[in-house]
Amino acid sequence: MTGSTFAALVAQFAPLAACAVVLLGLRGRPRAAAALAIAAMALSFLASALLVATVAMPGRTLLAQTVFLPVDQARSLSFGVLLDPLSTSMALVVSGITLAVMVYSTGYMAGDPGFGRYYGFLALFGWAMEGLVLAANLLQMLVFWELVGLASFLLIGFWFQRPAPAAAARKAFIMTRVGDVGFLLGVLLLIRALGLATIPDVVAAAGAAGAGGPLSPHAVTVIAVLLLMGVIGKSAQGPLFTWLPDAMEGPTPVSALLHSATMVAAGVYLVARLHPFFMAAPAVMHGLLWLAVVTALAAATMAMVASDIKRVLAYSSISQLAYMLMALAGGSAAAGYFHLVTHAGFKALLFLSAGIFIHHAHTNDMREISAHAPRARRAGVIGLVAGSAALAGIIPFSGYFSKEAILATLAEGGAARIAVALAYLGAALTAYYTFRMVFLTLWPERPGTAAAAAAEPRAAAAAAGHPARATGGERAMGATVVVLAALTLVLGYLGPWLAARIVPGEPLAEAIHPPFAFGAGPLLALALVAAGVGLAWLEFGRRGAPRVGFAERVPAVARFLGDNWYLDRLYRATVIRWATALSRAARWNDDTIVNGAADGVATGTVGGGRVLALVQNGYVQAYLAVTVALIALLAGALALSGVAR
Repeated sequence: MTGSTFAALVAQFAPLAACAVVLLGLRGRPRAAAALAIAAMALSFLASALLVATVAMPGRTLLAQTVFLPVDQARSLSFGVLLDPLSTSMALVVSGITLAVMVYSTGYMAGDPGFGRYYGFLALFGWAMEGLVLAANLLQMLVFWELVGLASFLLIGFWFQRPAPAAAARKAFIMTRVGDVGFLLGVLLLIRALGLATIPDVVAAAGAAGAGGPLSPHAVTVIAVLLLMGVIGKSAQGPLFTWLPDAMEGPTPVSALLHSATMVAAGVYLVARLHPFFMAAPAVMHGLLWLAVVTALAAATMAMVASDIKRVLAYSSISQLAYMLMALAGGSAAAGYFHLVTHAGFKALLFLSAGIFIHHAHTNDMREISAHAPRARRAGVIGLVAGSAALAGIIPFSGYFSKEAILATLAEGGAARIAVALAYLGAALTAYYTFRMVFLTLWPERPGTAAAAAAEPRAAAAAAGHPARATGGERAMGATVVVLAALTLVLGYLGPWLAARIVPGEPLAEAIHPPFAFGAGPLLALALVAAGVGLAWLEFGRRGAPRVGFAERVPAVARFLGDNWYLDRLYRATVIRWATALSRAARWNDDTIVNGAADGVATGTVGGGRVLALVQNGYVQAYLAVTVALIALLAGALALSGVAR
């Protein structure tokens, strides 16, 4: 076993060991549970950093796997690690964000009766994501993919005593399973054709499609569609995105974890991991591009009317994931992955900053938060402003560089002009709803308004329940946010470095321009961002602003956007109603037909036994009478048969 393989195993299994110890032995000892989980994730982070230092070189790949269940001569089940710049850098991002969330949670979750259980679930989540990104073959990736879904179910429904979190966890679990059915079928087809379905073999088979390889172009297209079903479900795209806003019912640190480098990013990572395979199905990638464009715009419009700060950030995650998929569908794995990395930093920052305000105000409503002196929470203000600038794409924050790379990829990669124009429009809407959130959260409501009057009782209660001096837990929350805010000023400069290592020689990698290289595209993007921020200032930030957006002024439009474009209503009226009717029919069949038949046989058997029991009474006279009766019946039958002849 090489040193790199050992480091990869440490990065994966340190969180698993912590999860087992915490859930089995430390649930009643919260401090010990948190300390062990944080130590294990720190070890995973250090091991991942070592992997990046030793493996993240252009064109270097290390594959180590062992067969644990032979099936036949051509197929077997194996476990291993695939180490290259993409997997190791993603492992570093995952472990880093998970570690930051764990440290932050020592303050946010302090005093919660399930504190130990919470850290056990976080460690489980960290192990599942590390296993997913370092997987050597697609079957192994599928196993960890489902473990990520299980861990997210446990974390979203952490407060399962409340109806809303429990319902949100079920919704997330079921909707992502819909896409996972396609993912499973795609993996099985690849195993049937390639045996182990090792990731390098899958990529090579796509390159040989149509040239006598094991996969035909038609097979590549079918498998790509099936795999993308899993991506759409996990990364909350297209019609399967409505679970993600509802997942905000979980603790805020969990939201930061799900939305940054884990869970929802897993689908994007899969496309980046198998990018040459997907590019061998151009029709599929063309469809993915348009699906991502529509999703990005739809989510942006929903964020424009949301009043819950976490739901605004959830819609922004859907939109930014769509931008990543736009870049990948447009032909650049470098640009898509670059935005995944920067998004991990600033989205975790935004959620954790929002958590500071929520922890103080005990509400997610931005207008109510503004009545609780939010500017006194300096770390929260720093994080919210820095993260919002990165999300909106303001230079020199990281989101500007990665989003500009995506827009350049679309413009230079031959995407349809209307798709490029809509992507730029989405950038303007992002700036608008992001700074709408900033102004609604940090600018208090005007005295005398209905919103200000409604927030006053909550503000008084929150002020009475919080000490004037910061506690140790609050200092941990603030320090985590400040570190992530600093990262938003650094991650944007990693674009060329990532492009040179992730996909050396990629034609569209040059779309990731050096920092501060301005052209028509960047200037147009900055102008649209400025227009979005300016409109948000006019409607929500300036003195005397109406504090009502242009979309909210039309009640019908506000209801449509605020209700997820009525998609949930559509699902309730169609899919859920049909599934309910089918389940009722199945229950009737089970109760009436299946159980009825079984009960009829049982009842007949019991009745026959009782009749025979009357004969078996021990009286010889009865036995003789029955014998005579049977002989008479037999004689009568023989006589009738003779007459018939």
